Amino acid sequence: MKKNGGARIWTLAFPSILDGLGPENVVAEVAAMRADELVICGQIYTGYRLVMPRHPDMIYQMEEGRHFHPVNKSLYAQTLIQPEETADFAGKDLIGQAIGAGRKAGVGIAVWLSLFANGRVAKTYPECAVENLYGNRDRLFLCFNNPHVRQYIFAWIEDVLRRYELSTLFLDKIPQTLLEARSLTGVVDPPLRVVGSLCFCPSCKRAAAADGLDLEAAHRRALEIGENSRRIHQWTKERLSDDLKGDTEVPLFLLEEKGIYDVLQWRLRKIAAFLDEVRGLKDTIAPRVKVGAALVPQVKVGHDATAPRAWLAAQSYKYFAPMLDSLHSVIHWDEHVVAYDAARARDSIRSSGAAPEFCVHLPAYGRTSPNDIAGLADTAVSAGADAVAFFCQDLMEPPMLDAIGQWANS
Repeated sequence: MKKNGGARIWTLAFPSILDGLGPENVVAEVAAMRADELVICGQIYTGYRLVMPRHPDMIYQMEEGRHFHPVNKSLYAQTLIQPEETADFAGKDLIGQAIGAGRKAGVGIAVWLSLFANGRVAKTYPECAVENLYGNRDRLFLCFNNPHVRQYIFAWIEDVLRRYELSTLFLDKIPQTLLEARSLTGVVDPPLRVVGSLCFCPSCKRAAAADGLDLEAAHRRALEIGENSRRIHQWTKERLSDDLKGDTEVPLFLLEEKGIYDVLQWRLRKIAAFLDEVRGLKDTIAPRVKVGAALVPQVKVGHDATAPRAWLAAQSYKYFAPMLDSLHSVIHWDEHVVAYDAARARDSIRSSGAAPEFCVHLPAYGRTSPNDIAGLADTAVSAGADAVAFFCQDLMEPPMLDAIGQWANS
């Protein structure tokens, strides 16, 4: 029996480990870790290269934007965006096999859906991608106001809900876009990063107009701000990189730029409304399935290739909590960051008046050693987490698996 203060345990895996070790073996390892739920990636937004120490082949690069499960093509008959099934695992239903194994082992199986980031879709259907202030389409992020994107995502959600008996529908990559803090040419100053992270595509402008927001005016002002940034030499920005790497200028910027502030607020409301629609669809098809969502930390910048900040990526713990059964804060940093960000996230969730399960995701890869696991997990629970998740089961060496199991029973 787990002790650890009663915290529930999650872990995540990419389907390659299911194929390499077999779903029964992977689920048995998850059960030995005392994990309650295993989240399996249903599609990944970019082709990450994995080095998996327990996989027979060890090195594997993931397929970008392909479904790692069989798809019901009839559900996508009316969608512009068409799904592509995995070629690597063709003819296999690894998620279905894992659900069967999980049922025997008492482990819930969740499917992880990457929503508004999809490199394959953005490149194949550029009209569905985010459009920046200069009219250029993104190569990764999809516009959450684009009707074709929404139609495709709702078809995909229906597909997995009708196909599988899930424990949780696990939503990820909710941010629309985010200009990097540093580009190939150097540091990006905060005003440009703010306006360069917004979408000004026709779908957004139509949606904004319907909501009484003048996105056209915000676009004109964004271009002025972009040109003001252009006038400052790049080497000057680089010399100030220590001061410009955070959000130092942003509070005053937003106080002065009400039009941009209004756009950021509107984006949060639109995503909250989208999550409400997801919940309604889920309740119609599979009312017992929970809805969870992964958000980046409130303070520390996100850990992955997109490196977002929550407020700029249209993510809000307070706005989203009422629509979710579990809210996941992905804090892949050290104990001090976990302590601060988890406490801030907990406070925001409580201020919403809702009470979803609050789960903190912890790194169990890279520089994290087995000796770090107990400290990270205890810190998260002390900061108010109801659950912890360890990323990522397929990247763990055996001593890491053992350390998580030991913490679960401590």
